[in-house]
Amino acid sequence: MTINAIAKMVHENAVAHGFHPEGQLNDTFMADQLLNLHREVSELSDARRSGILNQPCDKADGMRKLGLTPLTNIEEEYADIVIRALDQMARFRIDVERVILTKHEYNKTRPFRHNKLN
Repeated sequence: MTINAIAKMVHENAVAHGFHPEGQLNDTFMADQLLNLHREVSELSDARRSGILNQPCDKADGMRKLGLTPLTNIEEEYADIVIRALDQMARFRIDVERVILTKHEYNKTRPFRHNKLN
């Protein structure tokens, strides 16, 4: 399955679960969803600070009931971050594969630790 196919799949699920209210303007959608993306990053940060990254996530029991292998907190939160980003990119009809590969090729030309973070 391609990244674009996964983006389409998660977007369709987000629409079905009410994350794309009918008639919502793209600017309002983006504002709301960027906050949701930020929340997911914060949840990952909280799990790190609490020392529970490798413990089962709070949805582990539900996953087991569905016959799924439960995720750890680090796995679940990174998955949520990627899912939210893919959903947003699908909404804006961004070719995920093209832009990731283009940005990666550009990043290969950048100097060592170009952003100087940590």
